Amino acid sequence: MKIRLIIAFLLFCSVVKAQTANVNITPAHLKAAEDVLIASGAGAQMKQNVTAMIKQASANVPDDKKAKFTEIMGIFMNKYLNWELLKDQMAALYAQQFTEKELKDLTVFYLSPLGKKLNEKQPVLFQKGAELGQQAVASHQVELQQMLQDAFKEQ
Repeated sequence: MKIRLIIAFLLFCSVVKAQTANVNITPAHLKAAEDVLIASGAGAQMKQNVTAMIKQASANVPDDKKAKFTEIMGIFMNKYLNWELLKDQMAALYAQQFTEKELKDLTVFYLSPLGKKLNEKQPVLFQKGAELGQQAVASHQVELQQMLQDAFKEQ
């Protein structure tokens, strides 16, 4: 199940790439988006989030295979889901969603004490949020399985 989340995230990244490929963005607008990403610590957060996803995905892997699974997932993620490969696409995505002024305002925020505190807390919030989601699904897994079985019986 957790591997599916990682795969879904990778697919999301490919959709982002496709969506950002044909957009006309001025250099100043793109620079403002890059500044937000740098100020928000997006590269470090991405690395921490990937590490957390791998750790969560390895929870259901048998102990004797966990180390190898973690190693392989780390190699794969570092190869295809790393900041250097995705930063330009992420900047384009931000430029699509925010005006140049909004991006400049966000940069000011992320450089403020509150913005820095948010950056510090993001990895913990991401991990705890993922755990809450997993718990919510796990506590209703029987219901989900029944719904899926019922849906596929009808076909």
